[in-house]
Amino acid sequence: MKARLRFLALGVLLTLAVSGPATGQASLGPGGTFLDDDFRAAEPAIEALVAGGITNGCGPESFCPVAPVTRGQMATFLARTLSTGSSDVAAFSDLVSGSYYVGFVNRLFEMEIVDGYPDGTFRPDSPVSRGEMAALLVRALGLEIAGPEGGLDFIDVASDAWFAPSVEALRIAGITTGCAIDRFCPQEAVTREQMALFLARAFQLPLPVVPGRTSPLNGLPATGLATERRVIAVKIDNAFAARPQSGIQNADAMMELMVEGGLSRMVGLFHHSDSTYVGPVRSVRPTDAVLESIGATVGISGAQPWIADLIGAEGVSIIREGEVGPPTLFRISGRVAPYNLYTNSFELRAEADRRGYPDEPPPALFNFGPFQYSTAPTATTINVSWSDPVSTVWAWDGVRYRRSMGATPHFWRDEVGNSDRISADTLVVIFGQYYEVGAPPGVNGSIVPAMATIGSGRLLVFTNGRVLDGTWSRSNNETWFTFSINGAELLVPPGIPWFHIIPHDRPVTWS
Repeated sequence: MKARLRFLALGVLLTLAVSGPATGQASLGPGGTFLDDDFRAAEPAIEALVAGGITNGCGPESFCPVAPVTRGQMATFLARTLSTGSSDVAAFSDLVSGSYYVGFVNRLFEMEIVDGYPDGTFRPDSPVSRGEMAALLVRALGLEIAGPEGGLDFIDVASDAWFAPSVEALRIAGITTGCAIDRFCPQEAVTREQMALFLARAFQLPLPVVPGRTSPLNGLPATGLATERRVIAVKIDNAFAARPQSGIQNADAMMELMVEGGLSRMVGLFHHSDSTYVGPVRSVRPTDAVLESIGATVGISGAQPWIADLIGAEGVSIIREGEVGPPTLFRISGRVAPYNLYTNSFELRAEADRRGYPDEPPPALFNFGPFQYSTAPTATTINVSWSDPVSTVWAWDGVRYRRSMGATPHFWRDEVGNSDRISADTLVVIFGQYYEVGAPPGVNGSIVPAMATIGSGRLLVFTNGRVLDGTWSRSNNETWFTFSINGAELLVPPGIPWFHIIPHDRPVTWS
């Protein structure tokens, strides 16, 4: 039996090495097959199983890497890896006819790889321990097992344990290094990702290189579960009394737009990241309709309802103060109104789910890639003028742009008092035609400023300490901007971007 199993395992190894994983590797896109295993150490092994037809995951685009493996699942994984086929010979009394694992369990029993319990059951829904998994692999591979006289390398595997020789055989063969230094954790349940690693090592499956998934907002590494969802936007005040703001340091991207009085307000964009403490939260303006183009749900304070109605009519999903209370929108004691309204992006996301708002991922904000504008003019100090004398000033420190309001350094502060300078990796200035919007007839409300962002206009991009002068364009509010430099699409290095949408006639200077 042992010789036959060795021959079988070798044949499977050669078949998979030549045909299965090579095809899967060629077709892998960023993040690979599943959304829930991105950047995990077992991801290449999981993809090797997919390529070999050994697993399809636990559900749509999911592998459930930390879920325990049941005995029925284990038999299925192992039989598919061995290409044993299935059997109709009933081996155990508790196998439910028609279940996916029945034929595989029967076949492995015939091959003397699996066995059951003294009462004649297999218990297919029970988890497999790491000790049991060691014994199964040793049987499947026909490995020579080490006797207790040879000593054991794991201090938590007793020499008289029934699985001890199998564990030692796997260690000698390089199939396991244990669960920690000097430990194998034999009683712990095998997780699905551990199963993938065991099988990939045992059968020497070729491991593909899985391209890393990145955020569409900033091009930085991000997991699939966090990127395949909506953007949560939070309107944040930038009046003097609103500083230092909170949550900015956690945002995946930031926007800044003009409001009345020549001041600016910010919009924090949370996609693969979140923050439990964001604020002060304030109200929207007509230019915020740009958020429709990234499918964002925005959390806002009260103010003039007609403006929120206006951008809501454009297709922006809104969660307003007065519609929800704590913990979604809450007042803090350390500040006075209107600068004391804060929010939690996790709670905004949950509220958006309850309301059935669209939950689609945003488009990529840029074409991300290596910096390629080394001949562009240098710009290490940038002054974005919102009005006289209100301006945002950025200073390039050789790594990032660090922010001031005028001559005063601008800081964020979190809920427990930690604080640091606001910074960004790329600065984008979109010049929009200035106009003013008043309330509809019969509705009370004041006139507010707005910038047109449909059509085309001038663009400035500050990146890597240099400035690029180009053009933005978009055809409607449902479409994100196209950015071009010298007639070609802008290529931006990955990093946190800060978008300024300013009136067309306001100056932006640099040195």
